[in-house]
Amino acid sequence: MCKPAARILPVFLALCLVLPFFCAEAGAALRARKDTPAMEDLFNPHPDGDDIVLPMPCGGGMAFRAVGVRADGYLRDMQGLFGCDACERRENDYYERRYRAAISAPFTVRDVPEAIARTLPRAPSGEYFFYFIGKYEISNFQWDAVMEGRCPSASAPLAPEDALPRTDMSWVDAVKFAAEYTAWLLRHAPSSLPRFAGDAKNVGYLRLPTEVEWEYAARGGHAVSRSDMAEKDFFPLENGKTEQDYAVFRDEGGNAPEALQPIGSRLPNPLGLYDTAGNAAEMVADYFHFSLGGRLHGSAGGIVRKGGSFLSSSAEILPGRREEAALFIADGENKTRDMGARLVLSGINTPAGGRPALLAAEWAAMGEGGYARPQQGIDPLEALDRVIAEAVDPRDREGLTRLRGIFKDHNIALEEENAARAEELIRSALFMLETVRNYAVRHKTMLGLLEESRKKYADYVATGKSPALIEEVRRDTADYENFCRDLVVSLDAALLFYRGRVEAALKFPEDVFTSRLKAVQSEFKGDDRLNVNMRGEHALYSRHVEMLRRGGRAQMSRDFLLRDILPQNLQKGLTDQRPAEKQAAGS
Repeated sequence: MCKPAARILPVFLALCLVLPFFCAEAGAALRARKDTPAMEDLFNPHPDGDDIVLPMPCGGGMAFRAVGVRADGYLRDMQGLFGCDACERRENDYYERRYRAAISAPFTVRDVPEAIARTLPRAPSGEYFFYFIGKYEISNFQWDAVMEGRCPSASAPLAPEDALPRTDMSWVDAVKFAAEYTAWLLRHAPSSLPRFAGDAKNVGYLRLPTEVEWEYAARGGHAVSRSDMAEKDFFPLENGKTEQDYAVFRDEGGNAPEALQPIGSRLPNPLGLYDTAGNAAEMVADYFHFSLGGRLHGSAGGIVRKGGSFLSSSAEILPGRREEAALFIADGENKTRDMGARLVLSGINTPAGGRPALLAAEWAAMGEGGYARPQQGIDPLEALDRVIAEAVDPRDREGLTRLRGIFKDHNIALEEENAARAEELIRSALFMLETVRNYAVRHKTMLGLLEESRKKYADYVATGKSPALIEEVRRDTADYENFCRDLVVSLDAALLFYRGRVEAALKFPEDVFTSRLKAVQSEFKGDDRLNVNMRGEHALYSRHVEMLRRGGRAQMSRDFLLRDILPQNLQKGLTDQRPAEKQAAGS
């Protein structure tokens, strides 16, 4: 609630209805300062139709963006590499080397109010699981409204500093803010929070993001391709833009301001988040661990701060950069002038309603088939089930049940490993198709040079050019012929490798491989040339696998594949010139 001085605002609004002259005069007082920001500038200066805006005290709000994580179920997740390998801190590589971690989220589209559900992105295949992350860093206005009950009034109008990120807060302060804001929402706007289907008790709540949640969203989340997520140290930038357009930091050229800027003062990342790079560094929920050998070290230290600040260099604002900050220092809780936070809206993993039955069904299926499905013979789990059912001694039954659990855990790990193998197989096939096309383009170019050289040679001979000139052109022609032969050899090697990728698909059960095809397909959603090409390659590879699975092995000849892969203008000198259908039939 607002303090007594803040009670002027609702009174002022009521008087506007009956005394317009009073409204005009008092409103002028509220706008006395020309630099007074608008209310929305303090919590959502760049509104968007897909924003999720929760109310706050004093007529404010907090804007969130949905983050979709593609997974094959509640008990599955998305694994990836986090941290970075090029953050210009070679002497301290143990800070942030890439490490493997997993991410998922508790909400589905069925667990949120209809107003929120309408804004959620839909996964190209499968399903997204959602958490919601603050669109901006917590502002001074938001902090004062929740923690101090201080609302704008005639005597305390809005000021430019209200739009700045809140800093000089400790990790404990940030946790308290999330708790106080959640409590306010539960009292004043409970319907604005996500609720789980069929569960009247559990609702969404606010907290600090985990490091992986923060980094996944800062890199662009579901809005960028998996290759961009894995390979780029910064999220993809718009054409002609640089990091300076997206972040407030200490530019090596000296152009960046040496002070905090209002929230949203730069461009957003692909997910629509502002200031994930620079401005105020951001605390996350996790404690700091060294990153060694592709995993996080066991020693939990201070808190993790991410994203860098206005005092940081360009290397320090990279999403994978990991900084440790003390939770407490000699004079108390650690607070700095460049460290703030943003919140996430999340919930528990085990709500009531229909979720327990869904979790139980998924768990019962995990490790019982799919990737761990035996190709031949008896399923060891089925055999164990029979033995357990026939066991008379309870101790035998207990021991056998524990053994079954060990087998099940092994199978779940095998399922995940084979899922990764299937996806890597698919990706390698798609990139090999690109390689075949690239060799064909180079071959066409070289054929053109060869034809020109042959014509020149014939012309020089016919017109009696000097022997030296004729010999020079003859050598050029021979070189072009050799280049063409080498390119054909390389293309055939790439094509042979690609065919092997098609044949290897048959080692996976059809339904399982199809699900991995859909998962990889969802990675290529950009409008750039690579993503457009990869969508085409995906469709082609899917068709070739289906053809082979349906007994079309004899059709998969070299010339048939080249005719199917290459446009006609790239086939010259590479394929039999018979019509494609006759050539395929005669293979």
